[in-house]
Amino acid sequence: MGDYKYVMPLIPHTIFNKKILITPILGEKLGVFTNEILTEKIVNQFFDAIPSDFKYVSILLNKYNKVSVSNFEIRNKKIFDIDLIQTYSLVSQKYSNAFRKDIQIAKSNSTTVINGLSPNELINLSLIKGSKSIPKLNTTDISRLRMIIAFSIRYNLGEIYGAFTAENNLCAAAFFIKSKNKIYLLFSTENKSSENSKAMSILIDRFIENHCEKNLTLNLDNLVVKDAGIFLQGIGATDFKIKKMYKNNLPFLYNLFLK
Repeated sequence: MGDYKYVMPLIPHTIFNKKILITPILGEKLGVFTNEILTEKIVNQFFDAIPSDFKYVSILLNKYNKVSVSNFEIRNKKIFDIDLIQTYSLVSQKYSNAFRKDIQIAKSNSTTVINGLSPNELINLSLIKGSKSIPKLNTTDISRLRMIIAFSIRYNLGEIYGAFTAENNLCAAAFFIKSKNKIYLLFSTENKSSENSKAMSILIDRFIENHCEKNLTLNLDNLVVKDAGIFLQGIGATDFKIKKMYKNNLPFLYNLFLK
């Protein structure tokens, strides 16, 4: 709309010659983006303009999109954000007792955290047998992640944090990407050692400490921990509901091949 004043990216795929639109695994929150005033009417216009030959649509919106178009099913998803403009002392006061305990467990295990991990170290950790990652990536996704990391680090938009055991073995890592006043945890991974020693907890705590007192909002939806919702509430994150736009006009058998 206008001279790129409003933009809504669409990610097309095909499934047995049927055109579909889905949210990519490394670009989860889409919808309409703008620096102008964004109204529900404008968002509705964009969704009304999606060509009818896309028989399946599944698009997760960013939290600034309000929408009410009738030809889509609108589902809710909960996300968590942390406002980092306050001092670390004030932010950490909101930590739950459970999260404080996890940090102490990590410290007692002599876990150390660094910023500046290489992309290969991050990805290689995720590929080790027994490691867990969010999101789970296939070979194509990993290649895309490498390109995103290379671009973001080149333009000072990304950071990779790593946590190491007392034996100096990498056990947890996370890639953060920045856009304007927002930071997103795009990918995180840990092995069994990290899970037991709570290394990811101290990694997140260190990241928060290093970025406090800045006009930034941190989103940690891709955090590879058990009971992520409880974890995020335990660090004082605020929950928001965002919309997922869904439409499925595919023949029944096609749905068997959708993730």
